[in-house]
Amino acid sequence: MTRWFVLVAGLGVACSAPAADHERLGDEAYRSGRFPKALSEYQAAQRSGARSRVWAKAGAAAVKAEDFGAAATAYSELAREDPTRLMEAVVGLDRVARAADRAGISGQAAVTKAVLAIRSLAPGRPLGRLARASLADDMELSDALGLIPAALAATGTVRGIDSLLLRLADAQRATVACEDAAGSYRTLLRRTTDGRLKGGARSGLAECALLLGHDALSVQNGRVAERWFDLVLGFEAATLRGIRAQIGLGDARILMGDALGAAVAYQAVLAAGGVSDSLREVAVTKLNGLGAVSTEPPADGGE
Repeated sequence: MTRWFVLVAGLGVACSAPAADHERLGDEAYRSGRFPKALSEYQAAQRSGARSRVWAKAGAAAVKAEDFGAAATAYSELAREDPTRLMEAVVGLDRVARAADRAGISGQAAVTKAVLAIRSLAPGRPLGRLARASLADDMELSDALGLIPAALAATGTVRGIDSLLLRLADAQRATVACEDAAGSYRTLLRRTTDGRLKGGARSGLAECALLLGHDALSVQNGRVAERWFDLVLGFEAATLRGIRAQIGLGDARILMGDALGAAVAYQAVLAAGGVSDSLREVAVTKLNGLGAVSTEPPADGGE
């Protein structure tokens, strides 16, 4: 039994010794200014089961070595393994984000990684211009939605604010928050004189309005559906989106008991150029069905 205990204890010492050796070698490399070597040793120490303090050392070495992605990982792991050092980790991540931002385009991914980690660990911490710097083109939409409001607050130019408003609205639309997106698009249309931004806002608002119109139809709310479809048609009538809105407008008017108004909407589809055969057939079928609608009281009509 004693022999077995000694054997197990010996194995434990053998396993911990490499971690201590790597940490010591990392400290020596750091003191001599060989920061990539120091980072490598600290990472090896962690793989050998070193204590959480080594993550702080790895983070500092990675910043010095300008390996900002590794630095963000190290400080995130420090907070995860030792919650008592959370604020130290957050300060480290802030330092990483600012250093990566100064590196320019090569540091973009690390800025985003560090800022998202800060938001996760300390949601109330002001991000300032880092919020804007962290907005990568290919980032997850949910992450973008969390960062854009802070970026808006830190942006000082009208064009910058308007560009972020369009990005916010597009992200809201893509995550099916179309009512919020419609409000953002409308705000942008009231603000901007930039043709490109206006075009993007009109297109996005029309897409959201079409979806919201069909949502209103699905709950038998003809009046609300009519307003959304009218909004689409105010932007575009001859496009596929406009044709679909015209058919939806007819359906909304049927719900309100307005068979004549519905007929006008369906006829507009038939009179338009470039309408696909399938949509034309839909309009014809709905027109042919209006006779039955007009001879019966609108049991489901109105709101």
